[in-house]
Amino acid sequence: MLRISKKADYAVFLLGAIARKGAYPGGSSAAEVVSAHEIARQAGLNKSVVANLLKEFARHEVLDSVRGLRGGYRLKRPPADVSLGQILEVVEGKFVLVDCVDHSSSAESPASGGVDGGSELLPQAPSMTGSDAGHGSDCSLISFCPSKEPMRVVHERIQRLFDEIHLDELCAMTPVCSPAQDGAGNPPR
Repeated sequence: MLRISKKADYAVFLLGAIARKGAYPGGSSAAEVVSAHEIARQAGLNKSVVANLLKEFARHEVLDSVRGLRGGYRLKRPPADVSLGQILEVVEGKFVLVDCVDHSSSAESPASGGVDGGSELLPQAPSMTGSDAGHGSDCSLISFCPSKEPMRVVHERIQRLFDEIHLDELCAMTPVCSPAQDGAGNPPR
């Protein structure tokens, strides 16, 4: 089942702690930084875990790192410009729902064979040649799988959702409307 790791959950908390302090461009404390020690103490997490996660976000250009006695971290962009998709990619790597989706494109056409009108229930798996060769999928069904395109659609929808959710929402800096409210917080008519 699709599940966000503890490490990713910690990352959202850590970035949210920096955002709530206002340490980002346009924030209330834009010129200030938040130390790894301060965030670790606030979160009750091991300082080395916190420091390693923050360094990784600095390496991926999500955070600015300031060295020295009064060093620490600040967001490079406002929280509304940092998506959950970006956060997850730093911590977890590129999102891949199923292996064949990562390597296929919507322009590929299904392999011809016995699925539509042939006498076999399933065609024999052709050798991995052409557009499927070298993609690294271990699935012997990749070239004629009827689920590949629908799974690509699911993959793209989940990725789009990750990209539409931003840090300001995740750390409750902006009100989030429930489905039973309109944008002004009013119940539907």
